[in-house]
Amino acid sequence: MKTIIRKVNFRYFFRRSLYLLVISFLLAGCEEEASLSARSVVEAGETEREKTELDKWILDTFTRPYGIEVEYRWDKNAVQNGSYIYPPEVANVKSVLNTIKTLWIDLYTAPELGGDKFLLGKNPLKIYMYGGRNVDGNGMELLDNLEATTNEMFLYNVNEFNPQDEDKVFILMRSVHHQFARHLMELFPYDRSKFLSISRNKYIESTKSIAWIFKGETQGRRGFILAGYPNKKGFFTFHSLLSPEKDFAEIISLKLTYGPKDLLQALDRAKTPYNAGSDKDLQKEYDEQALQAYKELVEKQAFVEDYFSKEIKISLNYLQLISMKQVKEFINKK
Repeated sequence: MKTIIRKVNFRYFFRRSLYLLVISFLLAGCEEEASLSARSVVEAGETEREKTELDKWILDTFTRPYGIEVEYRWDKNAVQNGSYIYPPEVANVKSVLNTIKTLWIDLYTAPELGGDKFLLGKNPLKIYMYGGRNVDGNGMELLDNLEATTNEMFLYNVNEFNPQDEDKVFILMRSVHHQFARHLMELFPYDRSKFLSISRNKYIESTKSIAWIFKGETQGRRGFILAGYPNKKGFFTFHSLLSPEKDFAEIISLKLTYGPKDLLQALDRAKTPYNAGSDKDLQKEYDEQALQAYKELVEKQAFVEDYFSKEIKISLNYLQLISMKQVKEFINKK
């Protein structure tokens, strides 16, 4: 009998000890998990922030009416690899956003153009803001983030922005209109093969061969202007050379930041051949190149204008006139 009692006590003791041991491990695991979770939230920067007046203005101006979130606080996960950008100065954030609201959103939603509902379903979902220039590994300043989707828009040079400086406004809007054009191209696909066939073998795909042109450039504007070198190759800008997508988007961006006369001058540069002097054979080659460059520019511009009219349901030439008027009023008002 004693032996049976001892066995029962032993079993009870063993089971109870095992039960307590398991409970201890579970409690320890829960504590560790809770601790790890708390650290993860902090490291991810997901701590709740108190809304500032700027946050409320962004909510009322961009998020509620258009569904666009704006991230002006530093987000290392959204930084393009190889770039040299840094956080924006909060004091300049509203000025930059107010500029793009006036010259981009108000442009497309004007009653005589897209109307107040135009951007619904067409807007990018998030805007990221950075203090410095968006310079790639070759030293060339870019218009967009090469690693991002077209649902995102990236604003650079926030710290140096001045709404009274026409060049600063020009650089900002060149980038905004280029990025939004890329977004529209995703939403309303164009005939890429047909567009590509116009200047098929001329795209360079990398900035490596042209970055030297901008060495030492600190102001930025020169990298975004209509330029003779690309014009004579059948492109409007250096950025147009990089891909058919950029070439297409650049035509839209340029139409909304330059007047008709400026674009006509680019066409004139394209069809004006280099002077080969007394070398008739070389001059003939130059003449043929100029004729081809002019032909390609005219054809690509007509292609984009036709796309915009049919797919976006807006005349790009009329949009250009309204854009130029708005820019002039904006600069003079400031």
